[in-house]
Amino acid sequence: MKSTKPFDDARPSTQAWWRCPGVLYFLGVGNPTVAVKIGMIAVTPRNDLRSAMVRRLSSIQSGNHELVYVLGVVVREEGPHPTKDTEDHERSLHQHFRRLARFEAETRGAEWFDASVEMLDHINSISTPPDELGIPKAVGKPTARK
Repeated sequence: MKSTKPFDDARPSTQAWWRCPGVLYFLGVGNPTVAVKIGMIAVTPRNDLRSAMVRRLSSIQSGNHELVYVLGVVVREEGPHPTKDTEDHERSLHQHFRRLARFEAETRGAEWFDASVEMLDHINSISTPPDELGIPKAVGKPTARK
């Protein structure tokens, strides 16, 4: 997976989006974690960090039959285009962990990976737990099984 295009080659709307704070997130499924989604969002003037993450987590949860929970978050605010840098970081992680991919690259689901000790250790080393940022760990609540 290649990097994003150069900043100056992007449309003005993309450049404006790339100037927003970027958020790299890691979502898990299973107990213990069996699958990890590596994704990113931007924190825009309309959505603060918490609301942006709740919105994304809600969207992903509604299409998943297992509880989806936040493993960690990396917020990038520094530099002239933090969301672009976050997107490039996300792409580099997809490349790094491609051997664990659950779907073919460039297809729906390509952001999901089999969990591994290496991946989970890496997530823990670079990210902040959601509760430290005021983000809920999950939006779904599984039913109690008898």
